[in-house]
Amino acid sequence: MSALSHTIGGDLDLSGTGSVAVVSGSEQTRQALLRRLCTNAGAYIWQPDYGAGLPGRVGSVMDESAVRSLVLEQMNDEAGVDQSQPINVTITNPKVGAYLLAISYTDAASGTVQELTLTT
Repeated sequence: MSALSHTIGGDLDLSGTGSVAVVSGSEQTRQALLRRLCTNAGAYIWQPDYGAGLPGRVGSVMDESAVRSLVLEQMNDEAGVDQSQPINVTITNPKVGAYLLAISYTDAASGTVQELTLTT
């Protein structure tokens, strides 16, 4: 199955020919995860539990265990993630006021381990 390609924070992506780009496989899962993690909880009226709202936490006091739990909860709801394999969420503080969220998961379609990182 495929979906329209959408870079989070932007518009739909265009293909080399100028039409709307389509994604599938691991890239589709990556885009779906970014959308899920950046969407505010309750923003989708028909799916009130969808979304982690991570951008809304920027500027707040960091609660690493709460963020880790929230990310794991959302990862467990994503169909493109192989739920039989471990999901690792690591939060580091490389410099004062900045955090790095690193997520390691197994793509359900390809069976390959994927890395997803977000920074503030």
